[in-house]
Amino acid sequence: MFKRIFTAFAIISLASTALAHDKATGIVKERMDGMGVLSTAMKSILAQTQSKTPDPEALKEAARAIQDHAGEAMTKRFPEGSLDYPSEAKEAIWQDWTRFQHLAQQLDLLAKGLEFAAANPLTGKRAELQDNRMLMDIGAMGPDEVFTLLGKNCVACHKEFRAKKN
Repeated sequence: MFKRIFTAFAIISLASTALAHDKATGIVKERMDGMGVLSTAMKSILAQTQSKTPDPEALKEAARAIQDHAGEAMTKRFPEGSLDYPSEAKEAIWQDWTRFQHLAQQLDLLAKGLEFAAANPLTGKRAELQDNRMLMDIGAMGPDEVFTLLGKNCVACHKEFRAKKN
């Protein structure tokens, strides 16, 4: 169910974002381009998790692409007040900067978890990826489960910090 909702969300988001990118400049264009990379990576992960024969290398590549645009790489693309048209960022980002940073860091951690899960198919072993804010037992998760958490993270951030399209 979540995968179908996320697929529709990703397709609509990618189509509308492509049009907006033409008018963006500076840091707004840079972050919109980064969000485009995230969208493409998520679509790739979705395709792999739905495949009967997922390609671990494709999953790892998509996970690394997310890592390249998550965490501090994401937050640095949101200097305070950077709301120039056609930015879809809300003022709420800077009003609750701690929450925004947490979601960006969580995205990075989940992408690392996906990369690990793709490289280490479930074998009954327990493996942990630890961060000072979060501990995940990803040894008990497959790429599809980590993908679901990634999608929920994206949706939470968009719901809180992205303006709705008219």
